[in-house]
Order: sequence, then structure tokens, then C-alpha cells
Amino acid sequence: MRDIELSVRIGEHAWEKHDAQRLRLDLTLRFGLRDYNERHGGYVNYDPLRAFVEAMEDRPHTERIETLARDIIAACFELTPAERVELTIMKPDIFPEMKGVGLRYDVARADFST
Repeated sequence: MRDIELSVRIGEHAWEKHDAQRLRLDLTLRFGLRDYNERHGGYVNYDPLRAFVEAMEDRPHTERIETLARDIIAACFELTPAERVELTIMKPDIFPEMKGVGLRYDVARADFST
């Protein structure tokens, strides 16, 4: 799932708490080919994950981008058989002198706990 753009209420600065701001996501799910084909028929239904991501626009204000990232990663593991999730999450409009700030995660299912 690439170039996802949402309008989300996020940020810990006072000036971020009034309006929603743009959030950009890139999300890659990784699967072991043999196990994936044998156990899951080589198919992923992205609709539940897409609905989860879109619903982020309706959630209450979240202070930290790390909280949103953790929730997205948890949803990936709950809603798909992915073995690994790569997530890039960025706030593109936060500072005028740069194109954005954000984080990149690469998390294995075995290493993730809620």
C-alpha cells in the first residue's frame, strides 16, 4: 500500500491540537513464499486493512506518531498473515524548512507484542 494520504488529528505541540494534518504512509507486508502459498493460498484480502487505515481519520487526537505507528503495525498482524511489516509514517507539513518528519519501522511478527 503506497502513497496513502490521510487527514489525522495528531501531534503534541499546542499548535497541532486544533486541526487535522496530513499524514503519509507507505506500508509493505512481507510473507514467506512457501508457507504463504501453502497456508493462505497466495492471497491477501487488503480490504480490512484498508478500512482500518481509512478509519484513522475519524479517531480522536493522538499525541505521538509512534502510537499511530504501533496501532497500524498491530492491525497488519491482526488482519493479515504477514510475517513482517515495513511502515513509513510521515507528517509532511510540520516544519516549513523540510519535506516532513517521520519514522520507518521494519518489524517481524515474532518480535511484535501488543
